[in-house]
Amino acid sequence: MSKHGIKRRDFLNGMALGLAAGASLTPTELLAMSSPGKAASYPPALTGMRGSTDRSFEAAHALAWNNAPFPAPKQQTEDTYDLIVVGGGISGLSAAKFFRDQHGSDAKILIVDNHDDFGGHARRNELDVDGKTLLCYGGSQTLQSPSSYSPQAKQVLKDLSINVDRFYDFYDQDYYSKHNVSEGVYYDRRRFGQDKVLPSPRGGLFGEALKGKALRENIRQIPISQSAQEAYIRLMESKVDYLASMSVDEKQAYLRSISYNQFLKDHAGMPDEVIGILQDTFLQLLSVGWEAGSAWDATGYSMPGTWYLGVHEEGTFEEPYIHHFPDGNAGVARALVRDLLPTALAGSSMEDLATRRVDYSQLDLPDNAIRIRLNSTAVNVAHSADEKHVDVSYVSQGTTYRARARHTVLACYNNMIPYLCKELPAPQVEALQYATKIPFVIGSFAVRNWRAFESAGFHDFYSPGDVYFKHLSLDFPVSMGDYQFSQGPDSPIVISAWYSPTVRGLPARQQYKAGRRKLYEMSFDDFETDLRQHLDGMLGPYGFDFEREVAAITLNRWSHGYAYEFEEIGTPANYWRREGPHIAGRAQLGRISIANSDSEAYAYVDGAIDAAHRAVTEQISFT
Repeated sequence: MSKHGIKRRDFLNGMALGLAAGASLTPTELLAMSSPGKAASYPPALTGMRGSTDRSFEAAHALAWNNAPFPAPKQQTEDTYDLIVVGGGISGLSAAKFFRDQHGSDAKILIVDNHDDFGGHARRNELDVDGKTLLCYGGSQTLQSPSSYSPQAKQVLKDLSINVDRFYDFYDQDYYSKHNVSEGVYYDRRRFGQDKVLPSPRGGLFGEALKGKALRENIRQIPISQSAQEAYIRLMESKVDYLASMSVDEKQAYLRSISYNQFLKDHAGMPDEVIGILQDTFLQLLSVGWEAGSAWDATGYSMPGTWYLGVHEEGTFEEPYIHHFPDGNAGVARALVRDLLPTALAGSSMEDLATRRVDYSQLDLPDNAIRIRLNSTAVNVAHSADEKHVDVSYVSQGTTYRARARHTVLACYNNMIPYLCKELPAPQVEALQYATKIPFVIGSFAVRNWRAFESAGFHDFYSPGDVYFKHLSLDFPVSMGDYQFSQGPDSPIVISAWYSPTVRGLPARQQYKAGRRKLYEMSFDDFETDLRQHLDGMLGPYGFDFEREVAAITLNRWSHGYAYEFEEIGTPANYWRREGPHIAGRAQLGRISIANSDSEAYAYVDGAIDAAHRAVTEQISFT
């Protein structure tokens, strides 16, 4: 605790440290205090470094990095299951549901997951502010465009009593406009020579771009040279097709082959100062800057200079970005757990998902037909000698166990599967290793009030300068059931922030791998120190004081985050969700099927559900 009670350092890999424990026990002894396969008492309320903790990936890294041996017990350590699912994210939980629905409620299913909480990236954060619990997402945010979901994904939501139309009631789309706050840009002292906040000239993710006199006055206040200011104004006001000499097909091919930064420099004549400001505007979607993001993707995100290229059809309907539980898509994961294990989560409605607590002691009971076993890392998956079963070995608290099932679904990361399953043919291994998970950190910071945001006039900030969290915003305004969002600037609220460990100068996939290594080397204190400078520099002039206002900090570190979606310079135009190396990578191998968002090359909830349906359907042919 700090002198003002910031909750951030009280946990070691999810275990509470009292003064006596911290003084008398080593970290190894503390970790050993947990029972094998059991979760911490209530993971959503743990603060500090969360997401993929060191403990969650120790065994996997030993296997993948050092080829560490994990000899399986000669005898089975438990009964035979009908299905074992490796991975307890939305895809793994959905696979268990599809299998149970097809084979009956008495089907025996084991789900193993290396984390201390279920849901994968759909992680729930609960943060305490002076006795009030705030909810926030720690990963997967929102049900994106649910009207376009497959029939199978729509049916899952219906089965879970999730009525997407209700979000129009739950989500207050006018909340921030009613408080006269919009999207801003923070120019920090370390890079720009002064701390300054201004409205976003390009409107940010959801706002409208400034125009006319307001645009010009805004840009002329940015702390860059006058010539750069005028160039930026020219770019924002331009109605030029910079590629007018090309056909539409030629434009599309060319834009895929160059970066957006190169497009701005070569075709719009933008100086480095302007390019630097726009550099990381979509970091929370690409996890690389525009030096490694293609100009084609920039057209999809409607970046300045691309508006008049004429490479997209007009009039595409897009649903509002409002289909959001107070804890993000953890609401979907919790609904799946309630469907699979009703004793673990009481209730039946969409609304009561927000405030009901999961009883983690109910997830892995011997009498359960379906069991969710946390803190358990799969290390080997192989068909039995007679090929009538699959043996799955997993490690929990340093001990290796072996389970057996008639069917197995690997709902874990694609890159990990070749290390688990040595039976895969070489071409499939190569296909699985084509892409890589995209690393990032989502910070959830509980503050006692947001008066400084109101005084500054902003609820969302993009920071092009020398700060970790390039994107930082007040949480989505969602009230559901008994859970009420912040009632105004005097009430507590959660700040959500995004960090991507970029390594400039490398192509996107290489950046993701190098960034992951960089992320492993960063400490909680690194983030806290930077956040303190960031918030005090940005909002200090408006009355914000970090020590006084910040009540709790949770960092959701996802070293293996988003599924790769072929958003890279030079990617073949035909690579997308329905075509690409991931199709060969997810091929069924006897009684083993693959289900995860990687296998769909699509980092969204419906992709995870669709993958689960495909994998379970594949297994129907085996009896």
